[in-house]
Amino acid sequence: MGATVGKAVGNLQMFASFKLGDSELAISVALLQEVVNVPEAISPVPLAPAYLKGIFNLRGIVIPVVDMGVLLGLPRDEKALGKIAVVITEGVRIGLFFDSTSEILNVPAADVCAFNDAPEGVRAVVRSALKLNNGARLVEVIDPASLLKIENIASLLSSTEQKDETLKKKLTRRQCITFHSGDREFGLNISAIREIIRVPEIKRSSVQVEYSLGVVSLRGVVIPVLDFGKILQVQPSSEVDVEAKRIIIMKIEALYVGFMVDAVDSIKTYFEENLLPIPMFDQKKMSMMRGVLPVAEDRNVLLLAEDHILSDEEVDEFTRGHSLLYSKENAKALEKEAAGERHAYISFKLEYMLSTRLSSVHEIANLTEDMVKPPGFPDYVVGVQHMRGEVVTLVDLRMYYGMKFTGDYSSSRILIVKGAQGKIGLLVDSVESIDTVDESKKIKIPSLFAKDALTALRGDIQDVVELPDPTGKKKIFMVLDMPEVLRKLLNPQGSAA
Repeated sequence: MGATVGKAVGNLQMFASFKLGDSELAISVALLQEVVNVPEAISPVPLAPAYLKGIFNLRGIVIPVVDMGVLLGLPRDEKALGKIAVVITEGVRIGLFFDSTSEILNVPAADVCAFNDAPEGVRAVVRSALKLNNGARLVEVIDPASLLKIENIASLLSSTEQKDETLKKKLTRRQCITFHSGDREFGLNISAIREIIRVPEIKRSSVQVEYSLGVVSLRGVVIPVLDFGKILQVQPSSEVDVEAKRIIIMKIEALYVGFMVDAVDSIKTYFEENLLPIPMFDQKKMSMMRGVLPVAEDRNVLLLAEDHILSDEEVDEFTRGHSLLYSKENAKALEKEAAGERHAYISFKLEYMLSTRLSSVHEIANLTEDMVKPPGFPDYVVGVQHMRGEVVTLVDLRMYYGMKFTGDYSSSRILIVKGAQGKIGLLVDSVESIDTVDESKKIKIPSLFAKDALTALRGDIQDVVELPDPTGKKKIFMVLDMPEVLRKLLNPQGSAA
């Protein structure tokens, strides 16, 4: 491919120049879509090349950002705020990160000097130079077409046309669990997750691999626990709440595997067709990255393909020497258990540990700063919050049930439930776990043993049952009758206000 030429204006060619430390680089205006400020949300991509700063959402298109300083080995001005030049080459948009913009250059064609050699690798990015001021000033020209090799180019050409609510009814609706590992936020389809548990005692093994933390016993079945951050080479966070850590249990091939994550954040509802494709570099685990789920202006969730988290080689590696422990026969015990009627329950905390069917919860969300308290509402209605074009009324369950009011919502979660009159957000202290329950193994406990809770919760407890938790310890589930709670909240006559 020949050297890049600028946009011709008469006998002149037009270039935009940018600063990178003491260096100056130029790009043909013909290839430049726009120059934008550095967005608040640039999401790093695990296992990506060092020069990939991350990805960001530009009006519904995911743009990969290449740090030109890292790519070319040039020092940057650390005090500079930075600018991103979005270029288009072969129909693909790429963001090039510089320190700052410089100027627009109109250069005679004779002063655009193409290099004679055909360099490879990084050197191929610069294919020509601009000879300015009679040669006193040289500006190297970047050739975006030689910049990098992006894989799924076709997916970048998908339409960014906005879809109205009528069309959304025809789209594929899904739910995902979002979680943190280091400073990265990931998502997994909820259908791929067997359960999410608090961290029990993990027994270490002398023959485990680097990213293996050991094993746990899940109702008598030995399950390996892997460090999710180490698998994806995510830098660990300096501040990790040990109590917030969770193990996500999934089935990989014929085995059950637990992935340790720093925190499970929420459940999000999304439409498959609105998932933004990721422009992938030639890197490890490309097939694992399903797409970007924009959840806020400054937040993007990287949605993962559960069947590509581990390769066959990695499964062989961490099961080597443990084949009997992780045998298919042992896993069949969980499969047999799953053959009965099973439902997922989400456990959350108020003054008591409560549960409700996961199917009754539309999603789990965080409290945002844009919450507004309208006048004339009951005290337990703490405000309304905009969530993807809908206004959700927020009810503090502590205040609704007359429990001690803490006033601290820093760790609170919102359970979004859907009623006939719209969505309501129920504020709870925290979300503890998601458990898959075999209905046949529930042992009903006489209400006498939960008298205080039944009184405090005004008869909204549907069941009090005892079940073994994933580690075999007995656990009390006080199941909140969510339809009854909604009925009372939405019916002024039945409200406790």
